[in-house]
Amino acid sequence: MPAQALDWLAVHGGRTEQQGVLRLTRPVTVDPKMGLLFAGGRIVWGSSDTPERERGPDFIGHLLSPQRRLPAAILLHHVHGDNYFHFFFFVLSKVVVAEAAGLDPSIPFLVDARTASTPWFQQAQALGVFGSRPLIVQERGEVIAVETAHVVRDFFLTRPLMEAIAARFGVSADATGEPLFLERRASAANGRRFRNQDEVTALARRKGFRVVDPGTLPLREQAALFAAAPAVAGAHGAGLTNLLFRQGPCRVLELFSPGMGSPHYFMLAREKGFAYESQLTFNPEGRAFTADTDVNLEALSGGLDRLLA
Repeated sequence: MPAQALDWLAVHGGRTEQQGVLRLTRPVTVDPKMGLLFAGGRIVWGSSDTPERERGPDFIGHLLSPQRRLPAAILLHHVHGDNYFHFFFFVLSKVVVAEAAGLDPSIPFLVDARTASTPWFQQAQALGVFGSRPLIVQERGEVIAVETAHVVRDFFLTRPLMEAIAARFGVSADATGEPLFLERRASAANGRRFRNQDEVTALARRKGFRVVDPGTLPLREQAALFAAAPAVAGAHGAGLTNLLFRQGPCRVLELFSPGMGSPHYFMLAREKGFAYESQLTFNPEGRAFTADTDVNLEALSGGLDRLLA
């Protein structure tokens, strides 16, 4: 894996985590950006799920009379809730933990507008993934007062949470389908395209892989497709999030640009007991996080053969 991914594991690998629901004992106001809380006009530092990213929000909105008041709410905020990966592992995971805690079903979920505006949130809502609990959207710039706020803390990338999330989509746990190669085309968010994508796609098809761009598929179809996939290969990116839907054995090949990457899909595969391999692409051009690269076709061919072995 790239140095960035290895560094992340070295720093965070031994971190202690807590899971549960914290019920605040005094009224608060909720900031819309990441769910940071104010109590008595003061910031409650550490009240979001990413304390290392917390920054002082606009104080004025919390000192003035709030636009709305709620008697109670379960907060689903996350600073990157509009990202596909983060939506599953920092938003839907909160839903699972909150429901497991047995909270009163009349207490609504409160979600920020950026997250709620994404197609995957809207499709998940249409599929009933949030259940029958009321859901309230906090608009951009809107400060909401909550008399009794519930803050959810969840474990990161654990198998029980992934299985509980997958179950909410109703996908079959024992289906067997085609091996998948995830294509990353010019429309991909954050760039990271392969300059020799046509050759990569042709090679994957010759090996018997179904080539798909998950971002072009409805969420329900993505869930069903990955639930049945015995092998998955593709570039580091949001599409690999769908591995959480696979319940049976699976082999995974992740292609990394050498200048960027996180180990999260390695962690996902390890937690679910999948066989995992990674390869580095080469000749990056552009900024590290979005650089276009070339794929070593000979190395890829060997990796795809191993996935099918």
